[in-house]
Amino acid sequence: MALDPEYLDAIKKSEGYSPVAQWDYKQNSSGYGTKAQPGDENIPPDQRQAVYEQRFQDEIGKAAASVDSFNPNLPPGVRAALTSLTYNAGPGWQQSGLGEAVKAGDWDKAQSIFLQYNHAGGKVDQGLTARRQ
Repeated sequence: MALDPEYLDAIKKSEGYSPVAQWDYKQNSSGYGTKAQPGDENIPPDQRQAVYEQRFQDEIGKAAASVDSFNPNLPPGVRAALTSLTYNAGPGWQQSGLGEAVKAGDWDKAQSIFLQYNHAGGKVDQGLTARRQ
């Protein structure tokens, strides 16, 4: 099941857009925060947006599938937030206290833990803080 375009737009806004590879904490990223690929610099400028949009759709689809396989019956907003987290940081949350709270349907506890996923390099990142809120 696809995410609502409103959620996709919010994820894109949080990620920002880069037509060329840039260092992004743990990897070089391009487009909407997807891992830069060898040869990205050879994509004609007029085709980059379409290539990066497809890459974003592919990766957000994988993140959503991971969330759905973990818990297929999530409310839409929870599903979107966890898909954004998975896209941004991977599925490690599924094996943590956040995953336990989600499995239990304890949304207050899940929200409290979710908001703690706002660090990069061991430091609070204001962009991640805003994204998680």
